[in-house]
Amino acid sequence: MENEQNLMAEGKRRGPGLVLRGICMGTADVIPGVSGGTVALIMGIYDELVGTIASIDQRVVGALVRGRIAEVLRLINATFLIPLLFGIGLAIVSLAKLITWLLATHPQPVWGLFTGLILASALFVARQVKGWSVPQWGLTVVGVAVGYLVTTLVPVETGTESYKFVLAGMVAICAMILPGISGSFLLVVMGKYQQVFGAVHEREFGIIALFGVGAIIGLLGFSRLLKRLLARFHAETMAFLVGLMLGSLRKVWPFRNVLEEKLIGSKVRVLRDECVWPQEYSGEVLLSFVLMVVGAVLILALERLGREKS
Repeated sequence: MENEQNLMAEGKRRGPGLVLRGICMGTADVIPGVSGGTVALIMGIYDELVGTIASIDQRVVGALVRGRIAEVLRLINATFLIPLLFGIGLAIVSLAKLITWLLATHPQPVWGLFTGLILASALFVARQVKGWSVPQWGLTVVGVAVGYLVTTLVPVETGTESYKFVLAGMVAICAMILPGISGSFLLVVMGKYQQVFGAVHEREFGIIALFGVGAIIGLLGFSRLLKRLLARFHAETMAFLVGLMLGSLRKVWPFRNVLEEKLIGSKVRVLRDECVWPQEYSGEVLLSFVLMVVGAVLILALERLGREKS
């Protein structure tokens, strides 16, 4: 009884702030190119998030089977995890339709905002590396190469077989908890972004459930590996992630020329394009640059809020 009262008191104290952090993470997870893991790192909850997820094991299942709810809540760090997940879910459900509509109707300014977010996020993650060395710079170069290579993959709309949604969930959730890698961006590459977020705002619960199963499998498995990497090779891991973020900028740069496109199904898909500097400074181009600055300022504001809350 006393443990339950302590849990409730702790939940009331931390709940509102964690819901707000969850909303920020969920918003980032909806955006192709921005990582919810980066937001968690900026807001000072990343280590607790990875540790909490990695600690969910057979003890939780055993306590649940025996009906020991208070023990389950303690083992999963419920006062932290539940309000955070609530905020993430609230943001995804609320913003999925808006983001997809904005990308379809005003792509250039939206990608400009994403560019600013990623640039500032890369700077923040780079500051987590204490004393840059030659191996860390090398890992950053490797990360840039890998990130750039991923952006050259052609996103096509793949089939709707059940296992593909499970696999998409496994891959995307691993990226969503890594600072610097966007799960939504990988969904774009895998041809699942429109299908998954379309299912969210159309309430297609079958697809949502399949994606969720994959996400749970990927999250529980990958979090343990990530916890070990951050514990043993923190600086090296962060350096590699900085490279991934910088390499991925090719995908979100708002100004580009289409070199080759193809009609796939009912949609025209870009097969090859190139990033360019704008030749004319129209209102939309200027708005794109303004939103780059806005995106960078948002990350800096989140960083400051994270320091204050910590």
